[in-house]
Amino acid sequence: TDFADAVLAKTDGRGVDVILDLVGGAYFEQNLKCLGLKGLLMLVGLTSGREARIDLGMTLSKRLKLIGTTLRARAIEEKADAVRAFATEVVPLLVNGRVCPNIDRVFDVGDVRSAHEYLESNESFGKVVLELG
Repeated sequence: TDFADAVLAKTDGRGVDVILDLVGGAYFEQNLKCLGLKGLLMLVGLTSGREARIDLGMTLSKRLKLIGTTLRARAIEEKADAVRAFATEVVPLLVNGRVCPNIDRVFDVGDVRSAHEYLESNESFGKVVLELG
């Protein structure tokens, strides 16, 4: 799915400042298109594959920053430091609303089958949430 056009339309062509990529391969090229000038792509997951096509010219012209990281290979102390930093630096941004998740659709937990089918359709743009109770 080509989602870059939708992102650029929602940002009046400016693009976004930061992308946290949990998917990798299949979304990498689209993510680069979504980034604005001096954008940052943090690659932390490879659920759709380890390989991707990269337009180096776009990377240079937008002056992008690409950072890859993983927790799996880190020492336990370093993992604990990352969790503490998340709690002190990111959680407050979520609490005060400065950073918000992109929620596409909310399903009742009893309708989990429909939620799963919706995810499989690849129509979603953002998080699909199951609401309890």
